[in-house]
Amino acid sequence: MPPPFVAPARAGRIGAWLGGAILLATFALPVLYPVAVGSLLAVLVLAWRDRRPHGCTATALGLTLLAPALVAHAWLLLDQRISVANPFSVFDMLAVIAAAVAAPPVGALVGRLGSLLTSLLLRRERAWLPPALRAASLAALALAASLAAGAGLRLIQRSSLERYAASLPVAAVLPPALGEPSRFVGSGYPSIPRKIPVYEHAVAEFVVTRTCDAECIVSIAAPAALPHDSGMSRFAATIPPKASVAVRRTGAGDLVLIEPLNDASDSQPLAFRGPHFEPTDLYPEDLLGVVGPPLSWSVVAAAGVLFAGFVVQRRRRARERLARLASAAAGTRDEGGWVTFDEPLPAQRLALDRDGPTGRVLVLSGAVDRAVTYRDAGQPGAVEILAGERDDLLVEARGELVRIDALALAAALLTAAPLLAAAWRGFVF
Repeated sequence: MPPPFVAPARAGRIGAWLGGAILLATFALPVLYPVAVGSLLAVLVLAWRDRRPHGCTATALGLTLLAPALVAHAWLLLDQRISVANPFSVFDMLAVIAAAVAAPPVGALVGRLGSLLTSLLLRRERAWLPPALRAASLAALALAASLAAGAGLRLIQRSSLERYAASLPVAAVLPPALGEPSRFVGSGYPSIPRKIPVYEHAVAEFVVTRTCDAECIVSIAAPAALPHDSGMSRFAATIPPKASVAVRRTGAGDLVLIEPLNDASDSQPLAFRGPHFEPTDLYPEDLLGVVGPPLSWSVVAAAGVLFAGFVVQRRRRARERLARLASAAAGTRDEGGWVTFDEPLPAQRLALDRDGPTGRVLVLSGAVDRAVTYRDAGQPGAVEILAGERDDLLVEARGELVRIDALALAAALLTAAPLLAAAWRGFVF
C-alpha cells in the first residue's frame, strides 16, 4: 500500500464545502432537506475523487468521519415542528440555525482530522487494515441497503414525513378573508373601540373561524360552541388575510390542518387535534406509525447504495488483477524485445515496440483489458507486459483494493446517515 502523500487539508476543504452547502440549503429549502443535500454532495464528491485515484483513499476515509455529524444534524431536524399552534418565534429555529452556521467549521475540522489520521494510518502497509476495511465496507453497505429497502417499503405503504400534510384529503378550500365578514367583534381593549371582522365557514361538522386584523387568527369549533362575544376561545398562529386556506383532515377526523395557500405557500400549516379541535404543535414523533421517513433522505440513501454497489463490483476485477500479478512471470526485457525470465523458463522475444517497456517487467498471459499487448509470431495468445518489480506492482494493486473499500465505506455511511437517524427514531422499521 503506497503512501498517499495527501495533505490533510484536502478532506478538510471538502468537509467545509459540504458544511457550506448545508448552511445555504438551511435558508433556501424546507427544514428536512439540508442534511440530504449534504449527503448527496458527499457522494458526488466521492465519485469525482474516484476519477483521481491519487490520495483518494485518505480523502474518502477522512470524510467518513463526517457521518456521525450528519446523524446528529438529522436527529436535530426530526425535533422541529411540522405544524404550529403558538405564534412562531425565532427561537424555534435557533438550534437549526446554530447547527447550520456550525456546519462549515465542523466539516472542515472533522474532515481535516479524519484525513490526517488516515494519512498516518496509510503511510505504511499494515496487514490487518485491508481485511478490516473490507469487513467495514461490507457491513456499511449491508446497513445502508437494509435502511434504503426498509424506507422504500415504508414509503410504499405511507406518506413521507415532509409530504404528510399534502397527502391528507382536502375537506374545503376557503377564499381569502377580504370580502364581507360573517360578523364583527370588539378589539378587546376598551380604549380602542374598533370592530374586527370575523369570517366563519362551516366545514363538515365544525366551523373554521378567522378573526382578521393585520393578520388572521384561526380557530375551529363546533357550531354550538362558537364564541359570539370575543371571537374565539382557542387560537393558533396567524395567517395572512389575502391567503386562501386549504382545510385538510385525517380520515378519522382527529387531526385538522389549516394550510395557507397562494403567496403564503411556504408557511407551516396550523394543526388542531382532539374532539375539541385544540390547537397543537405537531412534531414528527406525533406521527410515528402514520408516516414514513423523509423521501429526500431515502432517495439519497438509495443513490449511495447504488454508487457503493458499483464500486464493489469493480473490486472483483481488481482482485483478479492482483491474482494475475502474483502469478505473473518476472524477468528483464532488452531493447530487442527479448525477455529473460527469473524462473527457469526459456527466453521469449516479443514483438518490437518503441513504446514497450524495457528493464524489469512482469509478463501476464491472457490480458485483454489494459496496458500494451504484444503478439509473438510463433506464440499464439495475448500477453501483457508491465514495467516494474513484482513487489511494487503488488503493493499498488493491494492499494487499489483498499481504495475501493474506502470509497464503498464512505459512500454507504455518508448517504445512509440521515436515514439511520430516522430509523433510530422509529420512522423506518
